[in-house]
Parts: sequence; C-alpha cells; structure tokens
Amino acid sequence: MSDQNSDPSRPFDPPAPPTAPPAPPPAPPAPPAAPEPQRPDVPQYGEYAPASAPSNPYGMPGYPAAGAPTPPAPPTAPGPYGATPTYGAPLYGAPAYAPLGRQRKTWDLVLTIVLLAMGAIGAFVGASSGLGLDRGVQQQYTEHGLGTYTGHNGAAIAILAISHLVLYVIAVGLSILSLTKKRTTFWIPLVIGVIAAIIFWSVLFGVIFGDSTLLNALTTP
Repeated sequence: MSDQNSDPSRPFDPPAPPTAPPAPPPAPPAPPAAPEPQRPDVPQYGEYAPASAPSNPYGMPGYPAAGAPTPPAPPTAPGPYGATPTYGAPLYGAPAYAPLGRQRKTWDLVLTIVLLAMGAIGAFVGASSGLGLDRGVQQQYTEHGLGTYTGHNGAAIAILAISHLVLYVIAVGLSILSLTKKRTTFWIPLVIGVIAAIIFWSVLFGVIFGDSTLLNALTTP
C-alpha cells in the first residue's frame, strides 16, 4: 500500500476534478433571408380587378399560374367494350340514327292534287264563261222578251279569261315548289280558288248591275 494510505494521521487528498469536455466549434453564420416577392394588388370586395392582374396571384395549389401552359388532359382508360365513346356517340354498338328531316304528309299531297284538279275545271269554266258572256246576256234578253242585246262586255270577258288562267298557273307553280320543300301545300290551291271565285262573281254581278234593262227585267216579278 502507499504511504498515504498506510499513515492514518495523514488526511486523504481530494480527488482531482474531471476534465471538462472540449467546447464545440462555433456555428457558421446564417445566410441572409431572401426578400419577400412583391405581391400584386388584390382588388377589394366590390372592386374590379385590373386587366393586367394575374389569375392566380398567390400561387394557390390547384390553380394554374398566370402564363403557365395548360396541362394536357389525362388519357381515359378504355371501357369494357373498347374505347370510351365521345359525348353524343352511340354506346356499345347502338345504331346511330340520323335526325329526321321534314317529312311529306300523304294526306296533304292527295288533297293538294284533288284541289288542283278542281281548280283546272274551275279555270276552264271561268275562262269559257268570260268568252261566252255576251251570248249569256243575249240569252237572258231573249227569255225576258227584251229584244236584241247590243252591248259588248269586252273588259269583263278579258278579266274573266285572263285572271282564271293566270291564277291557275300560279296555283300549280306554288304548289309544286311547296311540295318539293315538303311543306303543307293544300291551302295554296284552296286560297287561289277562293280568289278566282270572288273575281268571277264580282265581274258577273258587275255586268248585270251595269245593264239597267236586264236588271229591271230580273228584279220585276
């Protein structure tokens, strides 16, 4: 044993303190902070944004930034029966029906032909009545004992003959044009026939009321 431990009268020496750990090296200085980018002016509530304002000024996720190209649409996966059809295309091999156009009405076609046939007869009767108007007035003179009719209704004859022929040609032309366009047509010969009848009776009553001798004979019992 050592002398210190063998001599009880000698006090023990205090133990040496532990050696302190070495100091850590100083931390490097922090880099300077980048300046905050200048944010564009955002319009307040009720104000209109300027035309030059970006569409996404704060870079919100999910919205493209101003001037950024539009990303392409993701490809669609084909369905169980092939490629996914576009909007409006038939599904799963369904037949594609073309939109139906204007259809010709059978009843309208038949009725138009019947009215045109009746109009042809009416045009012939009206024109021939105009040509025989003087002869018809002479017949009335003879039946009522009025003697010989010396007048002549040249204007009335021309109106009846020309108007009926021209109106019938117009009715046929307009009816054919309307039928080719698949429109309702029966009213065309019907209306023109009514006009021809008005002209016929107007001219006939004009001739009767214009001849006082014949008018007196027809109105006297």
